[in-house]
Parts: sequence; C-alpha cells; structure tokens
Amino acid sequence: MYWNQLIDTMVCLQCEWSKKVVKKDVISHFKYICGADISFTVANKGIAAAVIMNTHLEVVEKAYKKVELPIPYISGFLGFREAEAILDVLNGLENPFDVLMVNGNGTLHPRGFGLASHVGVLLGKPTIGITRRPIKEAERDNSLLKIKGKVEGKIVNGIIVSVGHKITLKTAVKVVKNTSIYKMPEPLRQAHILCTKKAKEELK
Repeated sequence: MYWNQLIDTMVCLQCEWSKKVVKKDVISHFKYICGADISFTVANKGIAAAVIMNTHLEVVEKAYKKVELPIPYISGFLGFREAEAILDVLNGLENPFDVLMVNGNGTLHPRGFGLASHVGVLLGKPTIGITRRPIKEAERDNSLLKIKGKVEGKIVNGIIVSVGHKITLKTAVKVVKNTSIYKMPEPLRQAHILCTKKAKEELK
C-alpha cells in the first residue's frame, strides 16, 4: 500500500514538474561542461562524482562525495532516488560550469521528467540527459526517439541524448559530439571513472 501511494505521488509530481522544463537554449556558448554520475557500494549507499572540463577537454575540477539515497531503484523515478545526491556533489564544486551532463534521461521519459530534467529544474542550469539504452516507451525513427509521436531524444554514436533543461536537443547533440573522444562524452565518462574508482575503494 505504501509503495503504491508513493508511486502515485511521484507520478503526479513528475507530471506537474515537467511543465517547468525549458526546451530552449538560454546561453549560446558552453565554455565549461560538467559530468555527474553515481556508483553504488551497498544497498542505497554510493559515491557521487562530478568532473568539470573545458572545451579542450582538460579537467578543471573533480569532486566526489559519499551519498545515501532515499529510495530503492524504481524504473521511471530515478530523479527521486539520485537528484539530491547529484546536487550535493555539485554544491561542493568551487568552479562554475555552463552545462551539466547526467547519466539518465531528460524529457525522453513517459512523463517528460527523467533524472536529467529533475536535476536541471532543481539546479536551474542547462542540463543534458545521456543513457546507453532507450526506454521501452520510446518509438524509434532512424536516429530519432519519440514519446507519443514527439521527438525527445537522438541516438548519437551509440548513446541516447535528450534535453534535460534549458537547452534544445540540437544544441545538446552538438555539445555531446564536441566533448566525445569515445562513445560517452568525456566529462560524464570521467565522472563515471571517478565514482566507480572511489566506490571500489570503499568496498575494500
């Protein structure tokens, strides 16, 4: 009963908060790009990491933090599990950044409010969602991914890119392409490497 009520509440909140998502470019140039990711240790505990890079893909700053997540993983509700932990590690950064990449969908979501949108709206900054696999609700049209007939994501170099907040899909794709050496864009890849490394150290 508790979980049913919780899910109903989260569905309502996502539907309401999705109205706050801005799918327009609010700035024209991204000088500093941040990637944020979480790696888990035990149960609902893990390490959140953030890495800021410049347009030359040089590391400007790295940070990580032990985090405890409020709820277990529930498909479609990753924002309620991970958003606050990501914001915690971002708050520990000393340098500013222009755009954030997170390991999760943005508007490519059944209710248009995945992790990237959740974090973006709370943060108030341009945010891009990056995932390795499309959600089951997505309809594929060549490289484009649609939700209920509307384009919400694009496949770029084998990964899924979607709008989180305060950015267009076209610009999000451009930022991803400009920051990629391998499949995953470098700021997010470096954040993943950092949190995975620290999580393994925590388990020793």
